[in-house]
Amino acid sequence: MKALLNKEFKLCLHPTVFIYLALILMLLIPNYPYLVSCFFVCNAIFFIFQTARENGDALYSAMLPVSKAQTVKARCLFVVIIQAIDLVLLAGMCAFALVSMPHTNAGGTDHGLTLLAFALVLFAIFNVIFLPSFYKTGYKAGSAFLKGAIGVWIWIVLAEGLMIASPAIAFSANVPFFRFIAVNLDCFPKTATAWTAQAIAFGAGLLIYAACTAIAVRLSVKRYEQVSVQ
Repeated sequence: MKALLNKEFKLCLHPTVFIYLALILMLLIPNYPYLVSCFFVCNAIFFIFQTARENGDALYSAMLPVSKAQTVKARCLFVVIIQAIDLVLLAGMCAFALVSMPHTNAGGTDHGLTLLAFALVLFAIFNVIFLPSFYKTGYKAGSAFLKGAIGVWIWIVLAEGLMIASPAIAFSANVPFFRFIAVNLDCFPKTATAWTAQAIAFGAGLLIYAACTAIAVRLSVKRYEQVSVQ
């Protein structure tokens, strides 16, 4: 596995990964839906799969003394590492933004653990759609990415839309549910209740990511075993 992962870094790492990871700076844009920055990381992952396909990575991997399952797991681990790096950068930018721009984000989720939780769910949705879809054929990266992108954007609209609407609904209609979201989830946590609520949200995001990614890997391996590499 270590050798295969080394292959992924040396032969399959696409330059757009660095460019799109740098778009974490979008978190410094005032009043912006910050989950959009995570979508670009998904786009970079698509370029990795597409470029590897064009360079004959599938045939090359088939000639190595490894199983199909191992090649799939190595690529999926590579994807997880990239997403983990983005999440670490996201957490760092949230901490930095708290000092440099400590105001409410009217364009979506505020800097905080809730944003990290939403990012985890976004990556979970992408993984569980894109990876099995790609490995069903082993070469249709474009259609797999389109399906994954649709799922990701539905989540972005729902998550960011909820954070935008909650304050208005909470304080105009005095709805307890939306007030709880506005006060405890859509903010940088300062109170014990907010820290608890966002920690639970982050934990739930981790569980969803782990479960969906595990399912994605299992389905990808099962489907790729049926693919004839030529």
